[in-house]
Amino acid sequence: MFYKDRDIPYKLKAEEALMRRLNANHPKLPLIEEEYRKNLAGIRGEKELDYHLSSLNDTYLIINDLRLQQGIHFFQIDSLLISPKVSFIIDSKNIAGTIIFDHEFNQCIRFFNEKEEGIRDPFTQVQRHIRLLSQWLNEHKLPALNLDYLVAISRPSTIIKSKGTNSYSNFRVVHAAHLISRISDLEKRYPKENTSIKEIKRIGKQLVKYHVPYKPNILDTYSIHPYDVKNGVQCPQCKAIPMQKVYGSWYCPLCQTFSKTAHIPALSDYYFLYGCNITLSQFSDFLLLPKSKRKSASSFLISLNLPCSGYKKGRVYDLTSLIEK
Repeated sequence: MFYKDRDIPYKLKAEEALMRRLNANHPKLPLIEEEYRKNLAGIRGEKELDYHLSSLNDTYLIINDLRLQQGIHFFQIDSLLISPKVSFIIDSKNIAGTIIFDHEFNQCIRFFNEKEEGIRDPFTQVQRHIRLLSQWLNEHKLPALNLDYLVAISRPSTIIKSKGTNSYSNFRVVHAAHLISRISDLEKRYPKENTSIKEIKRIGKQLVKYHVPYKPNILDTYSIHPYDVKNGVQCPQCKAIPMQKVYGSWYCPLCQTFSKTAHIPALSDYYFLYGCNITLSQFSDFLLLPKSKRKSASSFLISLNLPCSGYKKGRVYDLTSLIEK
C-alpha cells in the first residue's frame, strides 16, 4: 500500500523556471540542462521502481521520497517499505553502462561511453540511513524496526559486477524487475513479527508528518546572479518574454497572442526562483508593470486572494496557495 506517493521534486521545477529565464548563451545553462536531464532520468527510474513495488502484498506500507531531520543532519530515503516482520530501505539507481561494486575499498565505479568514473557508494549511503532512521524512531519513542536494505537498478541494460568478496552486499543489488522476488527471499530471514499492523500505521503517520521537503535556493545552487534572470510574463504560445499588460489581458507583441492567465506561470517561476513571499514592489518589478500602473497592480495582486501579513508598503503576500494548490 502506497502511504506516501512521489512528488515532482522542487529542485526540478526550480531548474525548469531558471532555464526559461536565462539567455541561451549564459555560461551556466549547459550545466543546469545536464543536471536537469539527470534529475529527469532519476524520476523515470523511480517510476520503474514504483511499478514493481505496486505488486507487493498489502502487509507493506510504502513511503516514497521520505526526508527527515536527525540532529543536525537530513537524510532522504528513496523508498521505505514497512511490514510487521522486516522493513526495507530501497535505494534506487538509474545508471547506464556497467557498475562495479568494489567491496575492498567501499567504492562504486561506473564505465560508460569509454569513460571510467567513481560514483557514490550506495551501500555506505543506505547503512547511514539505517543508522539515522533507527535513531529517529528511538528519539520519537516509536517501535524499533527490523531494518534491511536493497539497491535497485532501474535500467535493465545496466551490467552489474562485483569486485571483492561480500556475498551479503552482492545479494542486495538487484535489477528492479527482480526486486519483489529478492524481497521475498530476504523475508524468510525474519520469520517472526516484531511490530503489529497498528503500530506500523502509527509509525507511517509520524514519518509522513515529519517529512521535510528539499527546497534549495536554486540561484545559490548554480551561483546565478538575479540580474541574469529575465523578468516578465512568458507568452504561452511562442514562449517569448515579456508580454505586455493590456487592460485585463496580457499581449505578446511577437505573435499577437492574448492571455488572461499568463501571469500565473510567471508567479510560479518567481516562487521557485525567489521563494514564496512577494511584495507589491517585487510583484510589479517581476511582471514588468510600469510605475504608472502600480495602483492597478495592487488591485491585481489583491484579486489573487493570497494570504498576507504586514501593512501598506510593508505588506507581504504568500504565493504558496497559488502555486501548490
